Amino acid sequence: ILLATVKGDVHDIGKNIVGVVLQCNNYEIIDLGVMVPCEKILKVAQEENVDIIGLSGLITPSLDEMVHVAKEMERLDFNLPLLIGGATTS
Repeated sequence: ILLATVKGDVHDIGKNIVGVVLQCNNYEIIDLGVMVPCEKILKVAQEENVDIIGLSGLITPSLDEMVHVAKEMERLDFNLPLLIGGATTS
């Protein structure tokens, strides 16, 4: 599972908690950190052949960046689950 806080956002507490919980349940986690651009998310996802991409964001503009990642996944024919979370998604 690849996790990242999207470009424009430096908040990572929620992402970090999710990552720890998943690791404790035997999932392999690739954590790209914060302020991660779409291109890097998709490049690493492809290189590492991940099963799931998880995006995090706290601030309102983060949702726009998550939508951008989703549209790029669709355009590039990425056929894998995209999980989004954070205050901006509520």
